[in-house]
Amino acid sequence: MAIQTVNPTTAQTSSTQTLPNQTVTKDDFLKLLIAQLQNQDPLQPMDNQQFAVQLATFNSLEQLININKQLGTLQTAQGQTSQLNAASLIGKEITTTGNSLSVQSGDSAAVNYQLGANATRVVISIQDSGGGLVRRIEAGPQSAGDQRVLWDGKDASGKAAPSGTYTFEINAFDLNGKQVTARGQIRGTVTGVKLDGSEPILELGTLQAPLSSVTSVR
Repeated sequence: MAIQTVNPTTAQTSSTQTLPNQTVTKDDFLKLLIAQLQNQDPLQPMDNQQFAVQLATFNSLEQLININKQLGTLQTAQGQTSQLNAASLIGKEITTTGNSLSVQSGDSAAVNYQLGANATRVVISIQDSGGGLVRRIEAGPQSAGDQRVLWDGKDASGKAAPSGTYTFEINAFDLNGKQVTARGQIRGTVTGVKLDGSEPILELGTLQAPLSSVTSVR
């Protein structure tokens, strides 16, 4: 928008007072338009077409501001709906993407994963919280789809692994030795929900998973 005759000092003061965050509102735009009309040269007034363009710009700005407010309201409503959906999962068995498992000393734990194709060899590596290898399991040939292998909860020496959270890595190979896509899964019953973050977090005992990672509900 071109301003033909405006006092620089006045314009600078107005900008400082009304735009502390460098954000132009529809009120600021209207004030600038009125200032332009008040300070234009009476002998060379603003062109009618130019004035109409500025009014159209003002109208567009107001519409954009209203759209932004509506989107904010919609986002808030979606967040509340997401929280309600998460709470409704308490007590249900879910499957999420992930490679964590929880073990109580002396107990076994299920390692869940999904294979993208048939595999002639599947190797499961169990790691502790520090990334150290605890146990390597040869699961043998397996078909494509969801799979589950039971880990007896013991390390490579046959001793019971300490209670805690472990991670696992799946390496699968086909008949030609080519690696097969494998995706870890977490299965369990939802025991609680955390709603204090940007996304609801589901609690499956000591494990946690974001709501967006859920792939199935039973």
